[in-house]
Amino acid sequence: MNNSFQEYITFANKLADEATITSMQYFRTSLDIDNKSDESPVTIADKNTELKIRSIIEKEYPDHGILGEEFDSINPGAEFIWVIDPIDGTRSYIAGHKDFGNLISLTQNKKPIIGIINCPAHNERWIGVKSQDSTLNKQLAKTSNVTKIENAYLFTSGLYFDEPHLRNAVDKITNTVRYYRFGGDCYMYGMLASGLIDIVIEDTLKVHDYMALVNVIEGAGGKITDKYGNEITTDSQGSVVASANEKLHSELISLINEQI
Repeated sequence: MNNSFQEYITFANKLADEATITSMQYFRTSLDIDNKSDESPVTIADKNTELKIRSIIEKEYPDHGILGEEFDSINPGAEFIWVIDPIDGTRSYIAGHKDFGNLISLTQNKKPIIGIINCPAHNERWIGVKSQDSTLNKQLAKTSNVTKIENAYLFTSGLYFDEPHLRNAVDKITNTVRYYRFGGDCYMYGMLASGLIDIVIEDTLKVHDYMALVNVIEGAGGKITDKYGNEITTDSQGSVVASANEKLHSELISLINEQI
């Protein structure tokens, strides 16, 4: 690993530390809630957390791009772009539920090279780096060895599937797996990376929702793609299928695309 890459990992952790401080400052307090154009909620915690992260990036790496949820992109054509979701799971956050997180990713030429799932209310931080083992709180994170859908635990957002073929496939999968649950925000991907669950399927996500997940899942031994089995990049269309290993993932992708 070259020195600059290690520098980026250290810097990404610094961003997560700052996101923890700002987001926890407002957690379980009385908040004004606004609705964005897509009717999703936003609070001062979302905005101030992203502003804090942006200010640190702009000072340290002014030539890097920034793609965040709450504000316009900066330097979108840059080789290195930081992709930020200041509070993933704003509805959970507003309700005082601990499964929200701060998602921080660094991409190089549109592909993720560093990803952090930071869940400050749980005091848990998953870190994924391209071609390295993922960690949870500095300890090795490893996905499960479940290879059959019928033995798997599935988590899914459940409500948001744009295309009928994916919705139909998810219905079939939920009727096949050992156990399933709806909801969980980014925390469910951390659970997958730690071997506690085996499958996560979502749709209609935006780039800030999924980019930080990729290196965490892959570095823990899992597989994550879109619903067609294509790699995740900043140009992906919003579907995510994540699973514990290649064998389980192959079975899932085949089943999903039988529905087309």
